[in-house]
This record gives sequence, structure tokens and C-alpha cells, in this order.
Amino acid sequence: MPAAHWHDHVELNVITRGGMTYLINGKQIRLQESAIYCFWAASPHQVVAALDGTELVCVYVPFADLLSLAVSSDFKNDLMAGHVLTASSVDPADTLMVRRWARDWDVTTEQMADLLRDEVRLRVRRLAVDQRRADVAEGAFEGEHRRSATQVADRRVIGRVQQMTTFINSDFAKPISVTDVARIGGLHPTNATAMFHKVLGQSIAQYLRQRRLNHALKLLAGTDMAIIEVAFESGHGSLSRFYDAFQRQVHCTPKDYRRRFRA
Repeated sequence: MPAAHWHDHVELNVITRGGMTYLINGKQIRLQESAIYCFWAASPHQVVAALDGTELVCVYVPFADLLSLAVSSDFKNDLMAGHVLTASSVDPADTLMVRRWARDWDVTTEQMADLLRDEVRLRVRRLAVDQRRADVAEGAFEGEHRRSATQVADRRVIGRVQQMTTFINSDFAKPISVTDVARIGGLHPTNATAMFHKVLGQSIAQYLRQRRLNHALKLLAGTDMAIIEVAFESGHGSLSRFYDAFQRQVHCTPKDYRRRFRA
């Protein structure tokens, strides 16, 4: 993979043969054979090494699907904070399962496609109750305000939150406020914050900060923009505010982060 890339999905990876190393958020994560890995692909990621003959099955889960899953907010928070999650132990059944998914998807009917989507969602839910961080070294992002209650939200609530996240994702570079986001959902800011927290396990402000940071990471990894331009392009408002947020969440300077991808 010649350069880092990103997309707004939750990604499931299983190496059916071999092994490889990702560079995610400027940090190397080694993926072992037969283990399952899950991460939010909005973070810049790049394959930097692979054993000969390595075979990888990637499954892309739409971000909206993550919102609708009844999983712990810890799990959602860890994904959105940039962590790579894996099962507590390797399950050989995962290799057989993803090979079947890949085979069935190529010849699928719409009925089979729906079944495959359900199977993927169930595997994510299973991972959420039996997972650990694959990126435990110093420098990994830390989620804010963790809690362990299983999230259960009806379709109306999920729909409102999707409206709000869509607005944030499109306008995060602008000086938007919690009130602006709540208005998109047709809610009072207090109710919007509570609803947002119920579905995602974090506040509107936390999600907005993470979205801005993710965009900054993309610009640092994929462009030659000056750091001050990155700060304003990602909605941080000032260079000092950008440096404070970056150091707090990434534990290095923007210049050091960029150097990791250029090394």
C-alpha cells in the first residue's frame, strides 16, 4: 500500500494466511493469522509490511450500522478514539467464516446479501463482549468518559443521531456549536446531548473534537499543507488550540506525526 488512506467505515480484518503490519494513526500494529481486528477506517491507515503469500479478508461496515448496534459504549468509544480492537483469543472459526463471506458475496442474491450483513453485525456484537485492544503500547489514543452499559436505542433515536453526525461530518471545519447540531436533530441541546450519548456513548462535543482531529490526521498524512493550514482546515480555530488538542490525544506534535508517515 503506497500511501495511507481512509474511509468512513468500521473495518473488520481477518488474515486467513500469513501476517502483516499496519501503520494506523502513526503507530505500527501487527496483525497475526486467524485473529480478527476491528477499527474505524476514518483514521489514516496503511499496510507497511506483509509476509509472502499473505491473504486478507476486509469487511466494511457502514458507520450508520455501528450506530444501530446494541453494543457497549466502551466499544464504540474505543473505535472512534482510534483504537484497534481484537478478540481476547484467536477463534479458528473466524477464518472459515470470512472465507465463506467472501465466496458468498461474489455470487450473492439480495436475500443472501441481507443474511451476510446480519452475520457481520452479529460478529461485531460478539467481538464487543469479548475484546481487547491490539494497540496497547504507549501513544495509543485514550477514549474519554468510558461506561459499560449496553446501548439500546430505537430507530427514531438512531435516525436523529444519524442526522446530527451527518451534519458534523459535513460541517466540522466550520465554527459550529452543540446548539447548531441539536437544531439539525430538531431537539433542545440538552435532549440532543442525552440522545447522542445514549447511542454513541460520548457527547456531541467529544464527537466533534474527534472528527476534527481525524481530518487533521488525514491532512498531515496525505498532503504537504503547512501545519497552520491543517489547523484551520480541520476546524480548530487557532494554532495553539490545535497543538493542545493534538498533544492531548495523539501524544506527539503534528510535525512528529507527519514524520512517521514519511519515514
